[in-house]
Amino acid sequence: MARHLQSCLADTASSGEDSAAIIQIVGEHRPDYWLYVAIAPSTTLATLDEFLRGFWVECCGHLSAFTIDGVQYDRPHDEDAPAGFGPPPQSMDVPLDEVLENVDDATFGYEYDFGTTTALSVSVVETGSWGDDAIASSLVKDVSPVENVIVLARNEQPERTCADCGDQATVVCQPCLRDPDAGAYFCESCADAHDDGEGYHAFLPVVNSPRSGVCGYRG
Repeated sequence: MARHLQSCLADTASSGEDSAAIIQIVGEHRPDYWLYVAIAPSTTLATLDEFLRGFWVECCGHLSAFTIDGVQYDRPHDEDAPAGFGPPPQSMDVPLDEVLENVDDATFGYEYDFGTTTALSVSVVETGSWGDDAIASSLVKDVSPVENVIVLARNEQPERTCADCGDQATVVCQPCLRDPDAGAYFCESCADAHDDGEGYHAFLPVVNSPRSGVCGYRG
Protein backbone atom coordinates (compact mmCIF):
# COMPACT_ATOMS: atom_id res chain seq x y z
CA MET A 1 0.00 0.00 0.00
CA ALA A 2 2.82 2.42 0.83
CA ARG A 3 4.43 1.89 -2.60
CA HIS A 4 1.06 2.37 -4.31
CA LEU A 5 0.47 5.67 -2.54
CA GLN A 6 4.00 6.82 -3.30
CA SER A 7 3.54 6.11 -7.02
CA CYS A 8 0.18 7.91 -7.10
CA LEU A 9 1.48 10.93 -5.27
CA ALA A 10 4.59 11.10 -7.46
CA ASP A 11 2.34 12.09 -10.36
CA THR A 12 1.05 15.11 -8.43
CA ALA A 13 4.38 16.33 -7.04
CA SER A 14 5.35 19.92 -7.70
CA SER A 15 8.25 21.98 -6.46
CA GLY A 16 5.81 24.81 -5.88
CA GLU A 17 3.68 22.87 -3.40
CA ASP A 18 4.11 22.65 0.34
CA SER A 19 5.82 19.52 1.65
CA ALA A 20 3.80 16.68 3.12
CA ALA A 21 4.48 13.40 4.90
CA ILE A 22 2.74 10.06 4.45
CA ILE A 23 2.16 8.47 7.84
CA GLN A 24 1.37 4.80 8.39
CA ILE A 25 -0.55 3.98 11.59
CA VAL A 26 -1.04 0.35 12.63
CA GLY A 27 -2.62 -1.35 15.64
CA GLU A 28 0.40 -2.63 17.58
CA HIS A 29 -1.42 -5.72 18.84
CA ARG A 30 -4.14 -5.72 16.17
CA PRO A 31 -2.25 -5.15 12.89
CA ASP A 32 -5.29 -5.90 10.71
CA TYR A 33 -6.31 -2.32 11.53
CA TRP A 34 -4.22 0.28 9.70
CA LEU A 35 -4.33 3.78 8.21
CA TYR A 36 -2.29 5.93 5.85
CA VAL A 37 -2.65 9.68 6.26
CA ALA A 38 -0.99 12.75 4.77
CA ILE A 39 0.03 15.65 6.99
CA ALA A 40 2.34 18.64 6.80
CA PRO A 41 5.62 17.88 8.60
CA SER A 42 4.98 21.00 10.70
CA THR A 43 1.79 19.44 12.10
CA THR A 44 2.02 19.15 15.87
CA LEU A 45 1.77 15.92 17.80
CA ALA A 46 -1.28 17.46 19.50
CA THR A 47 -3.05 17.68 16.13
CA LEU A 48 -2.14 14.09 15.27
CA ASP A 49 -3.41 13.03 18.70
CA GLU A 50 -6.67 14.90 18.06
CA PHE A 51 -7.04 13.05 14.76
CA LEU A 52 -6.36 9.62 16.28
CA ARG A 53 -8.85 10.27 19.04
CA GLY A 54 -11.59 11.51 16.74
CA PHE A 55 -11.11 8.95 13.99
CA TRP A 56 -10.08 5.77 15.79
CA VAL A 57 -9.88 5.58 19.59
CA GLU A 58 -11.74 8.21 21.65
CA CYS A 59 -14.29 6.82 24.10
CA CYS A 60 -14.07 8.40 27.55
CA GLY A 61 -11.50 11.20 27.43
CA HIS A 62 -8.58 9.05 28.58
CA LEU A 63 -4.94 10.15 28.73
CA SER A 64 -2.71 9.56 25.73
CA ALA A 65 0.97 9.79 24.81
CA PHE A 66 3.46 9.45 21.99
CA THR A 67 6.85 7.90 22.75
CA ILE A 68 9.61 9.05 20.39
CA ASP A 69 13.26 8.10 20.88
CA GLY A 70 12.62 7.34 24.55
CA VAL A 71 10.83 10.62 25.26
CA GLN A 72 7.12 10.67 26.15
CA TYR A 73 4.90 13.44 24.81
CA ASP A 74 1.70 13.37 26.82
CA ARG A 75 -1.82 14.79 26.96
CA PRO A 76 -2.74 16.49 29.11
CA HIS A 77 0.77 17.70 29.92
CA ASP A 78 1.66 18.70 33.47
CA GLU A 79 4.92 20.64 33.72
CA ASP A 80 4.85 20.29 37.51
CA ALA A 81 4.48 16.50 37.53
CA PRO A 82 7.06 14.76 39.76
CA ALA A 83 10.11 13.44 37.93
CA GLY A 84 10.35 9.71 37.31
CA PHE A 85 12.84 7.48 35.55
CA GLY A 86 14.11 8.56 32.14
CA PRO A 87 13.64 11.90 30.37
CA PRO A 88 10.82 14.10 31.71
CA PRO A 89 7.56 14.01 29.70
CA GLN A 90 7.10 16.75 27.14
CA SER A 91 4.08 18.57 25.72
CA MET A 92 2.48 17.44 22.45
CA ASP A 93 2.51 21.05 21.27
CA VAL A 94 5.58 20.41 19.14
CA PRO A 95 5.87 19.92 15.35
CA LEU A 96 6.43 16.40 14.06
CA ASP A 97 9.47 17.36 11.97
CA GLU A 98 11.09 18.98 15.00
CA VAL A 99 10.89 15.88 17.21
CA LEU A 100 12.03 13.59 14.36
CA GLU A 101 14.86 15.84 13.17
CA ASN A 102 17.65 13.92 14.92
CA VAL A 103 15.94 10.53 15.17
CA ASP A 104 17.33 7.67 13.06
CA ASP A 105 14.14 5.58 13.04
CA ALA A 106 11.02 7.52 12.07
CA THR A 107 8.78 4.92 13.75
CA PHE A 108 7.31 5.67 17.15
CA GLY A 109 4.57 4.59 19.51
CA TYR A 110 1.22 6.00 20.56
CA GLU A 111 -0.93 4.89 23.47
CA TYR A 112 -4.47 5.88 24.34
CA ASP A 113 -5.85 5.00 27.80
CA PHE A 114 -3.38 3.62 30.31
CA GLY A 115 -5.92 1.23 31.84
CA THR A 116 -7.34 -0.63 28.84
CA THR A 117 -4.66 0.58 26.48
CA THR A 118 -4.90 0.82 22.71
CA ALA A 119 -1.33 0.90 21.36
CA LEU A 120 -0.46 2.07 17.85
CA SER A 121 2.73 2.06 15.81
CA VAL A 122 3.26 5.26 13.79
CA SER A 123 5.77 5.52 10.91
CA VAL A 124 6.76 8.24 8.47
CA VAL A 125 7.01 6.27 5.21
CA GLU A 126 7.56 9.10 2.71
CA THR A 127 7.88 12.85 2.41
CA GLY A 128 7.42 14.96 -0.72
CA SER A 129 5.90 18.04 -2.30
CA TRP A 130 2.18 17.44 -2.74
CA GLY A 131 -0.57 20.01 -2.45
CA ASP A 132 -3.73 19.29 -0.48
CA ASP A 133 -5.87 19.82 -3.59
CA ALA A 134 -3.94 17.24 -5.60
CA ILE A 135 -4.15 14.71 -2.79
CA ALA A 136 -7.81 15.34 -2.09
CA SER A 137 -8.82 15.10 -5.75
CA SER A 138 -7.94 11.43 -6.13
CA LEU A 139 -6.72 9.75 -2.97
CA VAL A 140 -8.94 10.66 -0.03
CA LYS A 141 -10.37 7.47 1.45
CA ASP A 142 -12.45 8.69 4.37
CA VAL A 143 -13.59 11.82 6.15
CA SER A 144 -11.08 13.14 8.66
CA PRO A 145 -12.20 14.79 11.92
CA VAL A 146 -9.19 17.13 11.70
CA GLU A 147 -8.75 19.57 8.83
CA ASN A 148 -4.98 19.22 8.49
CA VAL A 149 -4.92 15.41 8.39
CA ILE A 150 -5.95 13.71 5.12
CA VAL A 151 -6.95 10.03 5.18
CA LEU A 152 -5.39 8.33 2.15
CA ALA A 153 -6.17 4.67 2.82
CA ARG A 154 -7.45 2.37 5.54
CA ASN A 155 -8.09 -1.32 6.03
CA GLU A 156 -11.39 -2.84 5.04
CA GLN A 157 -13.55 -3.87 7.99
CA PRO A 158 -12.10 -7.23 9.15
CA GLU A 159 -14.67 -9.99 8.79
CA ARG A 160 -15.83 -11.30 12.15
CA THR A 161 -18.01 -14.39 12.38
CA CYS A 162 -20.30 -15.41 15.21
CA ALA A 163 -18.59 -17.81 17.62
CA ASP A 164 -21.80 -19.85 17.91
CA CYS A 165 -23.46 -20.01 14.48
CA GLY A 166 -20.85 -18.72 12.04
CA ASP A 167 -22.97 -15.88 10.67
CA GLN A 168 -21.59 -12.36 10.43
CA ALA A 169 -20.90 -10.95 13.89
CA THR A 170 -22.26 -7.56 14.85
CA VAL A 171 -21.28 -7.33 18.53
CA VAL A 172 -18.25 -8.21 20.63
CA CYS A 173 -18.34 -9.49 24.23
CA GLN A 174 -15.88 -7.50 26.34
CA PRO A 175 -15.12 -10.19 28.98
CA CYS A 176 -14.58 -12.81 26.26
CA LEU A 177 -12.31 -10.51 24.25
CA ARG A 178 -9.88 -10.57 27.19
CA ASP A 179 -9.78 -14.40 27.06
CA PRO A 180 -7.65 -15.64 24.12
CA ASP A 181 -9.37 -19.04 24.27
CA ALA A 182 -12.93 -17.68 24.10
CA GLY A 183 -14.95 -16.66 21.07
CA ALA A 184 -15.81 -13.00 21.56
CA TYR A 185 -17.84 -12.14 18.46
CA PHE A 186 -21.55 -12.85 18.08
CA CYS A 187 -24.55 -12.09 15.90
CA GLU A 188 -27.51 -10.39 17.56
CA SER A 189 -29.46 -13.64 18.01
CA CYS A 190 -26.65 -15.60 19.63
CA ALA A 191 -25.63 -12.65 21.78
CA ASP A 192 -29.00 -12.78 23.54
CA ALA A 193 -28.27 -16.33 24.72
CA HIS A 194 -24.54 -15.89 25.38
CA ASP A 195 -23.15 -16.57 28.86
CA ASP A 196 -19.95 -14.64 29.40
CA GLY A 197 -19.23 -16.36 32.72
CA GLU A 198 -19.33 -13.10 34.66
CA GLY A 199 -23.06 -12.81 35.18
CA TYR A 200 -23.65 -9.79 32.96
CA HIS A 201 -23.70 -8.91 29.29
CA ALA A 202 -21.21 -6.29 28.14
CA PHE A 203 -21.52 -6.05 24.38
CA LEU A 204 -20.15 -3.38 22.08
CA PRO A 205 -20.70 -3.04 18.32
CA VAL A 206 -18.13 -4.47 15.93
CA VAL A 207 -16.44 -1.42 14.38
CA ASN A 208 -13.44 -0.76 12.15
CA SER A 209 -10.97 0.31 14.82
CA PRO A 210 -8.19 -1.31 16.89
CA ARG A 211 -10.22 -0.20 19.92
CA SER A 212 -13.24 -2.30 18.87
CA GLY A 213 -14.64 -4.05 21.95
CA VAL A 214 -12.54 -2.05 24.43
CA CYS A 215 -13.82 0.16 27.28
CA GLY A 216 -16.80 2.13 25.94
CA TYR A 217 -15.67 2.55 22.34
CA ARG A 218 -18.56 2.41 19.86
CA GLY A 219 -16.96 3.90 16.75
